[in-house]
Amino acid sequence: MKPPPSSSSSSILRKTRLSPLIFTLLAFIVFVTILYSEDFSCIFSQHEYSSLSGPSNSISRIKKEVAIGDTEDGCDIFSGRWVRDDSKPMYEEEECPYIQPQSTCQEHGRTDKDYQHWRWQPHGCSLPRNVYFNATLMLETLRGKRMFYVGDSLNRGQYISMDYNATIEFYWAPFLLESNADDAVVHRISDRVVRKGSINKHGKNWKGADIVVFNTYLWWMTGLEFKILQGSFEDEVKDIAKVSTEDAYQMGMKSMLRWVKKNMDPKKTRVFFTSMSPSHQKSIDWGGEANKNYYNETKMIEDPNYWGSDSRKKHNESDWTSVW
Repeated sequence: MKPPPSSSSSSILRKTRLSPLIFTLLAFIVFVTILYSEDFSCIFSQHEYSSLSGPSNSISRIKKEVAIGDTEDGCDIFSGRWVRDDSKPMYEEEECPYIQPQSTCQEHGRTDKDYQHWRWQPHGCSLPRNVYFNATLMLETLRGKRMFYVGDSLNRGQYISMDYNATIEFYWAPFLLESNADDAVVHRISDRVVRKGSINKHGKNWKGADIVVFNTYLWWMTGLEFKILQGSFEDEVKDIAKVSTEDAYQMGMKSMLRWVKKNMDPKKTRVFFTSMSPSHQKSIDWGGEANKNYYNETKMIEDPNYWGSDSRKKHNESDWTSVW
């Protein structure tokens, strides 16, 4: 987990520099997510969101350009597999001046390039292979809108500002609520404390967005118990309770959902949540030696059911309505 570019937890980052290839891939995923995914409307009110769910002719035309062979029910682009594609990459790392330093694998000593020759293939349809992603089309869809990524470095990796009067922002809040780890550098992992009922500390900055993409998971997973602050970080004597990590995470999710319902206009704002990623700390999980990590591991894990023994899937498999 890399810290944010700024040590200020409330700072909003703009115009970060990403590789065009990375941006194209992530922008494509986000764009198709907006077109295909169910958002929090299924939690709050199907009726309130009915005006958003009905596809217009323009959206139908866009869908045809995104996926080929989809059915009337659409295509689940998130159900698929990685396939080898030797036509990739489109350029060499050193040819792009916009790649962030932490993403320059070759510069940092990686010698193999096999990881660059893969593309995503959904099971139920095909993404156009030899056609460049139409970034202009995506940005036209976002013209005049404000899109927010809120969370940790998982969401930071998907964010970049572009033209077309589309404001795309990233807000560092790894727990969504206020914590003593809002500065990603100046804290100890074992000392992390989250303040209960404090989502407005950061949430006041998210109001007015047209699209919000939340994520929070990994920073909670520091052990079997987590520290929750009752009161304020300014209190001379702090009331800190230890609860199970699962209960702490559920508290954070409830806070997010309540904040969304109270502050987001369902007729104006689309809200998404990015779930957890598989863990890859222990090489024994993919057939390696015990007590080893991912150092010098270069081959992709092809098991579609792989999550890693450190992943706590049940935290992201909660029934959203019961969490609410």
